Amino acid sequence: MSANPYDKAHELARSILNHETFKNYVQAKNNLEQKPDCRDKVLEFRNRQLAFNRAQITGGKIAEEEVRQLSVDFAKLNQEKDIAAFFDAEAKFIQMFNDIQEIIRQPLDRVLAK
Repeated sequence: MSANPYDKAHELARSILNHETFKNYVQAKNNLEQKPDCRDKVLEFRNRQLAFNRAQITGGKIAEEEVRQLSVDFAKLNQEKDIAAFFDAEAKFIQMFNDIQEIIRQPLDRVLAK
């Protein structure tokens, strides 16, 4: 008898919630929320980043100055301890999540490619 994929998905979700990487991300996010000035800086940066990404996806014109300025601003934000901790924890969580998606996707792709 094979395992129920829905049960395994719930088990995976619980495992993620209990994983240190996710707990660190939640803690860093909560720390950032406690400091409105830091939170607002991150939100403003993310809004600019989102607009930039939208322009890339839609084939819009992107000024080199905007690319440079986003990089400079990201570096400046990373000089603030709480923001850097948030970005680091977020990146590690995203990497873990992407790795999990890849682990799930690969065997499916192999079967579908036949």
